[in-house]
Amino acid sequence: MFILPAVIVVGWILSWWGARRVRWILLSAAAVVSVLCVVIGWHAMGPPADPRTVSCSSTWACMDPTSLYPFAAGLLGFGCCFVLLIIAIVGEAILICRRRRISD
Repeated sequence: MFILPAVIVVGWILSWWGARRVRWILLSAAAVVSVLCVVIGWHAMGPPADPRTVSCSSTWACMDPTSLYPFAAGLLGFGCCFVLLIIAIVGEAILICRRRRISD
């Protein structure tokens, strides 16, 4: 479940040594993969079983927990992408300000 956010963070950190375009493409691709994980996890859950017909205490207990892992990984990955997006915007603004000071 924590593999996707960890890969996103490591890839984003390593992308700062590359071109600016690589950083934004990587962040966009990570957001798309996170959304796909949420969609796949959501569809894999299927409709919950009725607790009265199956011996479950609640509708969440009647669901297969393995479908929750891609769903949770996607949500964590998307949240991670959002936080990294804000940090990247601030970092880009700092880099632009430094370049302007050096050139003046």
